Amino acid sequence: MEKPSFAIIGAGKVGDALATSLYQCGYKLTGVASRNLASAEMLAERYAAQGSVNPVEVAQKAEVVFITTSDRYIGDVVGQIAHNGGWYKGQYVYHASGALSADILAAAKRQGAFIGALHPLQSFAGMKNKADCLSGVYFAVDGDHAAVNLAKTMVRDMGGYSFLVQPDQRVLYHAAACIASNYLVVLVHNAVSLLQQLGLSAEDATTALLPLLQGTVDNLVSKGPKALTGPIVRGDANTVAAHLQALARLDDNSEKLYRQLGLHTLLLVQQIGSLEIAQLEKMSEMLR
Repeated sequence: MEKPSFAIIGAGKVGDALATSLYQCGYKLTGVASRNLASAEMLAERYAAQGSVNPVEVAQKAEVVFITTSDRYIGDVVGQIAHNGGWYKGQYVYHASGALSADILAAAKRQGAFIGALHPLQSFAGMKNKADCLSGVYFAVDGDHAAVNLAKTMVRDMGGYSFLVQPDQRVLYHAAACIASNYLVVLVHNAVSLLQQLGLSAEDATTALLPLLQGTVDNLVSKGPKALTGPIVRGDANTVAAHLQALARLDDNSEKLYRQLGLHTLLLVQQIGSLEIAQLEKMSEMLR
């Protein structure tokens, strides 16, 4: 069966990754639209496609259209194309937002297109190797039955995995992604700032933490929640108290962050069952 042609509207990192991955598994890129013509042409010319600042002409020439702009522009883009009659019956239109449902593409659906959401659970900041950047990645999908089925096929062709997220659960899904990715960066930044108190540069501190972070990820893969280590899971109240005293001498923010994360750690420790109730209560009182 011949694979459908596709277009990208929004020539950023996600659009680039989708274009590269789909092209490499046999889908024909017909066009790329962006507010910046140079960006559109740079991506399009790599795959012998058309670059444009006009999303309407790009959308009209593709069987599948991916809107990979920032979330706040998706509604405007789909509305602009609809206003100019750019969608057609039987076409497939997707956005790549994690937080939004497919409903924001309703203007395309009214003109006969199938609509869907296709969000890769991946961080693209600084990614250099786009060739296989979506292989092994999970995609959150929703939308019309036909759009979901095609999305599953495209994800499988790219070497990824798809799972269905109901429209009213998209925000919860996206919050989980933000906690795992964005907040990890914040936590590491906080740890780096503490190591800088010892005289390390930010670069050296980050480099020093990387093996620890990688080891934690490896353990998480193999052990799940039981990968948790440290003084709280061991019930070492003296060490936790020492941490709190040291952080309090530096600044309130680090101490507050430690306390909040410590309380959440206790919830996980309770599930694991590594501490007695008396130990949990003592640790909880200390962290509060």
